[in-house]
Amino acid sequence: MFSVLESEVFKKLNKSRKDFIVSVLWHIMSIRGRINFLQLGRFSTICEQTYRNQFVKKFDFLSLIPG
Repeated sequence: MFSVLESEVFKKLNKSRKDFIVSVLWHIMSIRGRINFLQLGRFSTICEQTYRNQFVKKFDFLSLIPG
């Protein structure tokens, strides 16, 4: 079984970026309804502005999918 946490792309990230990506993936799966920065900030310990700032940085989420 392939794990996102074991992918080469994920291993190259620093700890703070890894923690952020894990938080995003976890909250996207757990929040019902519309997913936006306000909702992510409301249901996590990370503030809304941090989500906005982190999503400005480039990251290829599709590279985490095994293929």
